Amino acid sequence: MSMEITNNYSNYAANYTDAVKKPDGRAATEVKTSKSTNSKDKVQAYYEQLCKKFPQINFNTNGGVLPSNSSRVTVNLSYDCLKKMANDPEFAKEIEWNLSGEVAANSMVYGWAQRDGVVLGGRTVTYDANGNRQSSCGGMRTANTGNGNNNTDKIQKKYKEEEERLLKARKKREEKEKIAKKQAEKKAEEEKAAKRRAERKERMEGTYKVSATGTDMKSVTQNLMETVSGTSAPTGASFDLKA
Repeated sequence: MSMEITNNYSNYAANYTDAVKKPDGRAATEVKTSKSTNSKDKVQAYYEQLCKKFPQINFNTNGGVLPSNSSRVTVNLSYDCLKKMANDPEFAKEIEWNLSGEVAANSMVYGWAQRDGVVLGGRTVTYDANGNRQSSCGGMRTANTGNGNNNTDKIQKKYKEEEERLLKARKKREEKEKIAKKQAEKKAEEEKAAKRRAERKERMEGTYKVSATGTDMKSVTQNLMETVSGTSAPTGASFDLKA
C-alpha cells in the first residue's frame, strides 16, 4: 500500500513538472515568434512608406538584378539594406538622399545615349547591404558600328564618370544651400535678439511718450502730471506758470 502511494505521488510530481514546463516553453516560442513578426512588420511598413515616397521607382528587394529602361527606374535594393534603413533613421536619410536623384540620373543617362547615338539594352542600379551604390549600362551598342566593344566600353566608363560627377555636384550644391540657410536663420535670430535688447533698454531707461489736453496751459500741465504720476493732483494745488 505504501509503495502504491509513493508511485502515484511520483507520477503526479512528474506530470506536474511537465505541466509547468510546457506553458513556459510555449510562452518562449510565442515571444520569439512575436518579436520576429514585429521586426518583419516594421520592415514591411517602412518599405510601403518608401514606395509611397518614391512612386516613380520600382524597388526590387527579392534578390537578383532587374534593369531599368528609359521610362521606368528600377532600384535593386538589398533586403539587408532595407532592414537597416527601417531601424536606423540616419542611415535611411542618407540612402533616401541618393534615391531622390535616381529618376533624374536615369533620364540623363538615356539622354546622353541619344546624344551619342548609343542604344542601351538596359541600365541597372544596385544598393548593397551597406548602402553602397553601383550603376551600369548593359547591352550597349552604337547605332552606326553595331557591337563595337571598344567603343561601348569607353562610353560605359564615360557615362559612369559623368553620373558620379553630377551626383557629387548635386551634393555639394545642397550642402552650400544648407549652410546658406543656417546663416540666414542665424542672422534672423541675431536681429531678433538685438531688437529685444533695444526694447529692454528702452523700458529700463523709462523712455516713453505721454500727452494731455486742457483749456489752458495750466490745465494742460496739471493733466500731464496726472498722466505721468497716475494720480490726481492734490486739491488746492496750484501751478504757477511764468513766461
